[in-house]
Amino acid sequence: MADPTREAVLRALAELWANGCPVPAPELRERLADVGLRRWRSVARRHRGRRLSPDQRVQDLVRGLVAAFEPDRALVGRLVRDYECVARAIADVVTSTEG
Repeated sequence: MADPTREAVLRALAELWANGCPVPAPELRERLADVGLRRWRSVARRHRGRRLSPDQRVQDLVRGLVAAFEPDRALVGRLVRDYECVARAIADVVTSTEG
């Protein structure tokens, strides 16, 4: 059974790619969606006792994506802005489809 949220995330990532964002390349989209959704959904377990604001959750997602896709986080530099776009797209989809 297909996960409608995951499918919506994949569409959002394809749109980002079409608009020039270099991070969600076609060969990375499936993994980006899986890592992003897992990270988003596990925030309560990783931040026990803390309620993060929406912006803090997006930044947490950015950290998770960078950790999963970049071998040396110190070298990410300005590319982090592109990861922020990906994280924002994932967050927007999840909040609109899962409530």
